[in-house]
Amino acid sequence: MSGSACSSAIEAFHEIERGCGRGFVPPVARLGTVVAFLLVLMSSGKYDMSAVAALSVYPVFLVCFERVPLVRCLRRFWFALIPVVLLGAANPFFDREVVLRMGGLSVTGGWLSFAVLALKGVLAVSVTLSLLRTTGVQGIADAMDSLRLPRSFGMTFLLMHRYFVMMIKETERMRDAYSLRSAKGVRAIGPSSWGPFVGQLLMRAMDRASAVRAAMELRGGIEGPRRFASVCMSGGILSGILYFTGWVSVFLSIRFLAPMRHIGDLILGAC
Repeated sequence: MSGSACSSAIEAFHEIERGCGRGFVPPVARLGTVVAFLLVLMSSGKYDMSAVAALSVYPVFLVCFERVPLVRCLRRFWFALIPVVLLGAANPFFDREVVLRMGGLSVTGGWLSFAVLALKGVLAVSVTLSLLRTTGVQGIADAMDSLRLPRSFGMTFLLMHRYFVMMIKETERMRDAYSLRSAKGVRAIGPSSWGPFVGQLLMRAMDRASAVRAAMELRGGIEGPRRFASVCMSGGILSGILYFTGWVSVFLSIRFLAPMRHIGDLILGAC
C-alpha cells in the first residue's frame, strides 16, 4: 500500500468516525432502515434483476436529497467488492441455461446471476457506507444502546474501527522502514518478505490494540456503567418513525409486489 493510499484510507476512516451530522433523522432509524434494506436485498432471487434494480431507489435518494457522496466512498472502499466478484465469477461457467432472450442476444443464467450478485454487492456496500457517513461510528454505537442491545456490540464496533486505522498506520510505518533499510532503495516488498511482514504487522497491531484497550479500561470505557442514548439525540421521534416505516414499506412493496416487473410486462405488451 502506497503512502498516498494509506493517507486516503486513514482520512476516509476519520470521516466515518466524525459522521456528517444529518440531524433530521435519528441514528436508530437509519440503522433500522439499512438493516431492513439489507434483509430485503439478500432475500431477492438470484435471477430477480428487476427487484434488485428497483431497490437502488434508496441509494439514489441518499445521493440526490441527502448529498451523500457515495461515488467517492465507493472509490475509496472498492476493495470491499472483491469477495463478491470472486464469489460470482464461476457462475457463468456452471449455469449455462438460457433464461433470457433480448432480440438476437441470449443471456444464460450464470451471467444473469453474476450481474444480480454484483449489483447486490454494490448496493449493500453503498448503503452501509452511507450509514457510516451520515451517522458516524459513535452514532451507530449509540443506536445499538438505544435498542437495548448488549453493550459489547457497540464497544466491539468502536474498537474494530480504531483497530483498522491502527493497522493501516502500522502498515505505512513498516513499509517506510523496509524502504529505508533496503540497500537498493526498493519500496516494494519482495515476495520472500511477505510472511514475516504480515506476522510482524499483526503482532505490532495487537500490541497497540492492547494499549488502547488498557487506556479505555482506565477511563471506564469498557466496564463502566452502561449509557443508554436517547432515541431523539440527533432528530425527533416522529421523523425517525416516518423515515423507518416509509422506507420499509417501499422495500417490502418492491420485494413482494414487483412493480418493475409489472411495468416491464405492460411496456412489452404495448409493443
